[in-house]
Amino acid sequence: MRTSKGHRTTGRAVLVGALTAAAALLTVPVVATSASADDETETYVPEITVASPVCDGDVPYLDYVFELPEGYENDEENPLSITWVNPDGDDVVQSGLPLAGRVLWPGAEVDDQGNPVDWPGWSLVDGEWVVGDEFDWVREGVTVVFEVNPSAETVVAYPPSSPDCATNPPGGEPTIKVDVLTPVCVEGVSYLDYGVSVTGTPNTTATLTWHNPDGEDEVMTDLPLSGRVLWPGAYPERFVDLPADEGWELVNNMWINTATHGWATGTVDVTFAVNPEVTVPVTYPQDTSNCFPGTTPVDNPVAGSQNPSLASTGATVGLYAAIAAGLAVVGAAIVLLTRRTRKS
Repeated sequence: MRTSKGHRTTGRAVLVGALTAAAALLTVPVVATSASADDETETYVPEITVASPVCDGDVPYLDYVFELPEGYENDEENPLSITWVNPDGDDVVQSGLPLAGRVLWPGAEVDDQGNPVDWPGWSLVDGEWVVGDEFDWVREGVTVVFEVNPSAETVVAYPPSSPDCATNPPGGEPTIKVDVLTPVCVEGVSYLDYGVSVTGTPNTTATLTWHNPDGEDEVMTDLPLSGRVLWPGAYPERFVDLPADEGWELVNNMWINTATHGWATGTVDVTFAVNPEVTVPVTYPQDTSNCFPGTTPVDNPVAGSQNPSLASTGATVGLYAAIAAGLAVVGAAIVLLTRRTRKS
């Protein structure tokens, strides 16, 4: 029996020795815990005490302080790493860092003297700074993960510019200007002629948003920087029959569905977005003398009513027929009177 007990004692010693050796390889545990009197486990959590976006010398930085739980160590073998999480591509990882310090914002670059030479979200094209590069995603709220072995994360915003510090290239702020804004009526159809000019952006297409104050906006995408668009709710033909019970009516003698787009028949705000954007008011086009040549506009169409042009043409033909009939009767009377006069 003593022999069996001795084997058990020796086995336990070997097991303890193996666990001790394995623990020695883990210089930083994954989770630090401590046992209380009632044998419950307490988990320590790291803390980000500072995560401050700053602008210094026209350069965007992130100041940070990362506090480790008790029992954790930060040394050359376990330095801090900061991961900027890209929602649509590769993350940016800055490693080998102390627990407190300052790092460049991803996409920012400085020269040997610390002067800025590049900014995230901007590209130098033919000597001109324009909006857009592979770091556009860091200019809005971006998730940042701080990690030694335990980790913690937070969301930081790109530092704003101020009169004393610019986080964008000099003279690089993009501009947009509306050069053409003309509501027009063409053959009974309402349109908007527009044209915008932009600087500091490589974008060549625009998005037009017609703002509905009471519901869903009308959005037109991938448009050229100048052109003509159909007015929201307008029908692209004039001489058609559109049912009033479905919301169609003639407004300023132009077909528009007032049931869905009545909000667009007055003055409405339109945003032209290229990068940046501008919002301007436009007013539904009014009737003109050249919009309906040779036709008589109808103010209140009714479901199943005749085409206005056809109705007008029919009335004219009827009038001409009546006049012709009258002339025929008069002619016949003259001929009859002439014959009687000759006989007598």
